[in-house]
Amino acid sequence: MSQRRHRVRETLATASVALLAFAVGVVLFNNVLMPRIVHRAGEVIVPDLENLTVEQAQAALAPTGLALSRAGERFDPGVERGRIVAQDPAAGTPVRGRRRISVTVSLGEEFSSVPELLGETRRGAELLLEHAGLGVGGVTRAPSDGVGEGLVAATDPPAETVLPRGADVALLLSTGTIEDVFVMPDLKGREIGRTRKQLEAQGFIVLSPPAGPSTGPIVGQDPPPGSRLTRDRNITLQAAGRLIR
Repeated sequence: MSQRRHRVRETLATASVALLAFAVGVVLFNNVLMPRIVHRAGEVIVPDLENLTVEQAQAALAPTGLALSRAGERFDPGVERGRIVAQDPAAGTPVRGRRRISVTVSLGEEFSSVPELLGETRRGAELLLEHAGLGVGGVTRAPSDGVGEGLVAATDPPAETVLPRGADVALLLSTGTIEDVFVMPDLKGREIGRTRKQLEAQGFIVLSPPAGPSTGPIVGQDPPPGSRLTRDRNITLQAAGRLIR
């Protein structure tokens, strides 16, 4: 009799453990496994939209149930204008259906116009170029009648030229007015009075030796024939004082 009761108790205990395990299994399935299965069933993988047009991206999202949201635009020299340059969430990210995917559309390469720099100082020109998104590619110097010394006489390329942003512009700075250079002719034998008037009419200062004659043919000159002559250099002429026949 006692053995029979012991077997009944063991059977009841075993059945209780089985029922408890079953109950725990049902709870885990309903509260842990089932939500995960349902959640995964509602997930989609975000496709790669970069380098697509907005229309192409919308077509790529249509089968997934995801929506496209245009977040903005930005310049990017590496991506053609009108194509997507960035997206959020990134490609390959698992998301729930009906999620909106934000995209940024490329404006392509940014361009700038060369500003008018004639007459600017070097520093002023550098600041204007920087403001325009351009740089200084080099500085050369040459005489110029258009602007004063140290000022911008020209640019390469010239003003209003359209360049990619970040391109360089070369500056030409003036070293002052262009100096006229002449070759001193041979004046010997010419009548000094007439020759003096001709030279003075061209802006030269003509001198004679102290107490030298003011008439007659020229017998001496300084600078000598063939010399390089500028307007700031005096010319000294010496006459014979009488006509040579």
